Amino acid sequence: MPVTLDVDDRSVATLLLDRPRKRNALDREMLESLLDATGRLAGRTDVRAVVVRGAGGTFCAGADIGDWVAPSAPLAAELSKLGRDAFAAVAALDVPSVALIEGTAIGGGFELALACDLRIAAGDALIGFPELRLGNLPAWGGLARLIDVAGLGTARHLLLTGELIDGVRAAALGAVTAVAADGDLSAELSRVVDCFTACEPAALALAKQVLSGFDSDLPLEPAMASYTAGLDSSRRRKQDFLDRQAARKIGVSS
Repeated sequence: MPVTLDVDDRSVATLLLDRPRKRNALDREMLESLLDATGRLAGRTDVRAVVVRGAGGTFCAGADIGDWVAPSAPLAAELSKLGRDAFAAVAALDVPSVALIEGTAIGGGFELALACDLRIAAGDALIGFPELRLGNLPAWGGLARLIDVAGLGTARHLLLTGELIDGVRAAALGAVTAVAADGDLSAELSRVVDCFTACEPAALALAKQVLSGFDSDLPLEPAMASYTAGLDSSRRRKQDFLDRQAARKIGVSS
């Protein structure tokens, strides 16, 4: 399975994005696997916290561009809904969740991190929304969640410029909640988990319900993302991206 679920002896569950050769890019199978794994977590009384992380030294490089080069309108809408449903399931977990960000968390990867309650990033991690450079818009609820955690000004900057920022700057802007500038993510994660496990589980679950009442929503986001995915200019940009990726691989192997 491209997303695995493990629960350790501290009652901490880990959702591992396990597609390292693609930098954990999210294709249909991975989104379905994430939705399935999150569904198996829902309602479990033996889990106190959830960690979402990526295999191979990177969190998630975003949506698999191959799925979005030339999707039909129904397929684009279907993929938008699948991603939104999967990330909404992460956000709706009764227990607190933490995204452990190293490498990259861009595009859909950043949206997944934003679906978690907290985000711990390495200082040199790259974070942002480069979708406009590929002719697309975020599709999976991340823009509204970024507005919630970092404000409209930060959301405007990251979306409209497509700039990728490091973990230190992301923490300064409020896009991540903690940064491990020395790269020791495990120590910061352990500290946060200790805070979670010191709390009363029922009170934590109720606190999450209370806070969910303040969540923003951008109802036009999936429709606009599906529309832009079908534009010829958008398809050309994504195909050009894939062509450049392929050329780099040939250059490395020759």
